Amino acid sequence: MAFPEHAVIVTAAGSSDRFNKQRHGVKKEYLSIDEHTVLYRAVEPFLQVPNLRAIIVTHPKGMADQCAVALEEIFDQNLIPVILVEGGKNRQESVYNALKMLGTMSLPIEYVAIHDGARCFVTADLIIRTLATATVFGGAVPALSPTDALKGIDRNGVIQTHIERSETVAVQTPQIFHFPEILTAHQSAKANDKGYVDDTQVFSDFGMSVGICEGERGNRKITFLEDIPNAEEQIENYLKALEEGKRKAQAAIALEQAMSQVKREQANT
Repeated sequence: MAFPEHAVIVTAAGSSDRFNKQRHGVKKEYLSIDEHTVLYRAVEPFLQVPNLRAIIVTHPKGMADQCAVALEEIFDQNLIPVILVEGGKNRQESVYNALKMLGTMSLPIEYVAIHDGARCFVTADLIIRTLATATVFGGAVPALSPTDALKGIDRNGVIQTHIERSETVAVQTPQIFHFPEILTAHQSAKANDKGYVDDTQVFSDFGMSVGICEGERGNRKITFLEDIPNAEEQIENYLKALEEGKRKAQAAIALEQAMSQVKREQANT
């Protein structure tokens, strides 16, 4: 296939509540698996797909520096622009912020992939397969058929309905959409109070089609502490390094202020 010009938005602005049961406050995307961070692994396969024109990564407020470090050498490469965007109060708002940023860039983007920064086992083959499907339907998502029986329950946890498994799929990311239609859909979604499950719902809710392609069992999402080997040790080391970095930064600021004061005093004598 001829690869259309496209961008990728990687969402990493969430609070990682299920991961941080002990309230460590460390982003799971910034921890490592086999010597690379989860965030690096979530982004790197997109660099293998031709005609990628921009990478936009969302991050929580005040964590742009940690996000940049977690991207490792991807942040420093100069072939494809990497833009960090502060997220919003939820995933939908974060994606919208990233889409608006993409809309301001003078790039001939035809499609945009939206990928979860915690899905660090995505492959270039899956990205290409989803992109190809999007060129047919306008939107696309990798999906898997469920293997367990599915039931609908009420708020008390009592089974109410028995769902036909053959009529359902479990969707993954990346979810890829024609741009700027997905931006227009998000603009419309922001104007109402409906809570959207994901971007396929936003896209289809405003009259556009989303096709599915075969997902991959290995394309799982890092969700719980046990999903990352030696996570507790990593978190402890991360917090120590973060505290040391803050201490050095404060010392550097104090030194700069002192030197500025000396210069002012010298200038006045």
